[in-house]
Amino acid sequence: ARSGTVLSQDHADELRFPASLTKMMTLYMLFEAMRDRRVSLDQLVPVSPWAASMSPTKLGLTPGSAITVEQAILGLVTKSANDAATAMRERAARSISPNLF
Repeated sequence: ARSGTVLSQDHADELRFPASLTKMMTLYMLFEAMRDRRVSLDQLVPVSPWAASMSPTKLGLTPGSAITVEQAILGLVTKSANDAATAMRERAARSISPNLF
């Protein structure tokens, strides 16, 4: 690890998508924020161009649109939607550091 030398690789440059565990942790953090009343189900979550570009599983959100927290939760739970997960993570990052975006 210290040398940075790659000992073995298999398709190292292939595109990889967020795993379900990543989305479960996003939901976990979201439910904590709801418990602490930092987020509500009807709160709008803006969709950035980056979030809208996520593949392969997605809701088909468009840049500049918005979904509610409840819709994002349903998209994550039922479709494992990467675009909804990314929009939620961006929203969470803004609540932690408002000047981030």
